[in-house]
Amino acid sequence: MKRPNRTLSIFTLSALDVLAVATGTFVLIVVLLMPYYRKSFDAQADIEEVRVESASVTAEAEALQRAAARDLAAAAEARAAAARLERAAAELQGATSDQQDQVRAAEAETAARLRRIEEMRKLAEQRVVEELDLIFVVDTTRSMKPVLDELAISMKSIVRILERLVPSVRIGFVAYRDRDAGVKPLIVLHLTATDQGLERLLRFVSNLEISPRGSQTLEEDMYLGLTRALSMRLRPDAKQSVVVIGDAAAHPWEASKTLKRAKRFARPGTRKSLSALYVSTPSSRSFGDTGRGFFVDLAAAGGGEFSDHSGRMIESVLLSVLID
Repeated sequence: MKRPNRTLSIFTLSALDVLAVATGTFVLIVVLLMPYYRKSFDAQADIEEVRVESASVTAEAEALQRAAARDLAAAAEARAAAARLERAAAELQGATSDQQDQVRAAEAETAARLRRIEEMRKLAEQRVVEELDLIFVVDTTRSMKPVLDELAISMKSIVRILERLVPSVRIGFVAYRDRDAGVKPLIVLHLTATDQGLERLLRFVSNLEISPRGSQTLEEDMYLGLTRALSMRLRPDAKQSVVVIGDAAAHPWEASKTLKRAKRFARPGTRKSLSALYVSTPSSRSFGDTGRGFFVDLAAAGGGEFSDHSGRMIESVLLSVLID
């Protein structure tokens, strides 16, 4: 019997060795790298968890930012509302102040009216003079139409009151306009006894017409009207009163001689007076009522009363005539 050959081939041995070495190497690699792969998987999980938490925090921050923006908008609206309330309060306070000023002005005007009525009542209790010659010198330019209408309505009452206070009353009238208005500058009614010529007087005043067109100047021909009035034949024993009614001063080149003429008429020691009744019209107010100062000076020069026409024409005229 032939023995089996137990000799190993070099090729066979080398293959086994290679397999063993490869297997050992694989096992070694697995043993060495397994912890790394485990850690890598754990880190990936941590990263994912951080990413989720970061997204949550970001969403929460954005929500907080939107809430803060809404709060800022609400605060801005609250500040605007507060500013509106503050402005409204200031306006209300200003309106209240204006109303208080108006109330005080109304109270002062009422008190002045009551004083004037009391003065008139006292005058009505006595005969002031025995004879009165009264001349109205009235501006009849376009701006004075409402005043002329009021004077026409009040004239009969003025005459009746004067007749109760004075036994003999004569009234004259000079209506003046500017010479550049294209119409007759003067319209005159001579002194007329009221007990006989009342209807004539009332008809004259009612028929007065204003200038058809305006003047080229702010001032008026007052000197012309005053000179004509003072040329009328006055009774020497009568109280002689002139009342100038208008809303504009005399022309600048005639202002000085107008004042001198008034002063010469009402010289001390005589029973003569020249009073001035200033009327504030829309036209005069548009120029700042510049003529008012001249009327004050005119009354002072004429030794009479200055009045702002703010009440009834009857009161204004009677106080200008009867108070020395």
